[in-house]
Amino acid sequence: MTQTSSRIYSERLGAIADTQFSTAAARLGLGGFIAAEPIRTGLFGQNVYLATSEGEFVFRGAPHWYGGRRDDRYQFAKEAVFIRLVHERTGAPAPWPAHYDPRSDIFGWPYLVMPRMPGACFNERSIRKALAPHARREVAASIGATLAQLQRLTAPAAGDYDPDTGAVAQHADGYGAHLIRSLSGVAEGAEKAGVMTAADMDWTRDLARGARDLPARPVTFVHGDYKLDNMTVVERDGAWRVGGLFDFHTARFGDSARDIVRAACAYLDTEPELARVMIETWRAGGGDVAGLAPWLPLYVASERSSIWAGFVKRDARPAWSAGKTFRSWTEGYFERLTDLLGGP
Repeated sequence: MTQTSSRIYSERLGAIADTQFSTAAARLGLGGFIAAEPIRTGLFGQNVYLATSEGEFVFRGAPHWYGGRRDDRYQFAKEAVFIRLVHERTGAPAPWPAHYDPRSDIFGWPYLVMPRMPGACFNERSIRKALAPHARREVAASIGATLAQLQRLTAPAAGDYDPDTGAVAQHADGYGAHLIRSLSGVAEGAEKAGVMTAADMDWTRDLARGARDLPARPVTFVHGDYKLDNMTVVERDGAWRVGGLFDFHTARFGDSARDIVRAACAYLDTEPELARVMIETWRAGGGDVAGLAPWLPLYVASERSSIWAGFVKRDARPAWSAGKTFRSWTEGYFERLTDLLGGP
């Protein structure tokens, strides 16, 4: 293929020629290629806005590896499976149809093309500059209502996508054991990096022991990275609401209540009242708190560990971590979330 009119869209994607986008659009039945533009937000640089004669889309390329090694069969195939399930079984705004091409002959890796969802994307800080307080409150309420919709997607057992079978495979020992493994792995890495103390490690092990024999909760869909950054918000009929969800890379079946943690903690850092609004709307939409309280320490610690390990460095600690250990920082969120969630 002649690499004419190529452009570097991100460090991850590298240079892509217009003819490559044109070939992909034709293969997927998306009309004639018109234009492509980089998407500047996002940590991984996987996304490009794609315009064709059939509409506006988001192109996702250069898939994440799987199990610590290159395996291009995983990320986008998994995202397409969970996007379809959310679209078919819930009222949440999923980017369907998700067009997945497993072949690597055009770009050097498989790719995914989805409809561009309506609205704009913010994080918990940028939205405060863009929208008025009443609009931000409406968005928080819609985030809670959308999460209540997502938990309507259920499964017989907890599990994740298996690239060998092309289907969701059960976790042999349940969702709690999956979170314990995840927390242990992240904590061990943070300890080696010098940002997790011995007391922190003892605490995480205590949490794991306490969660091993807890009664299981109903198995529901987990987005895994449910936050403002991974959705669009739009004004419709005089109110602001979630316009679309994306980034289903960490989706699985487990306990949808785990998704409360990241979005609520972001609000607790910026506008605590909106954490309450989000949780109350989630509960009003059917959010299930029965038996959640004993699981909450593990849910909060497993979610917060990825933030701590990702941003706290031995010689460059961010201001929010000053004078804190992982345990003291995490317990502050746990206490406030416990107050907000209430329930039996």
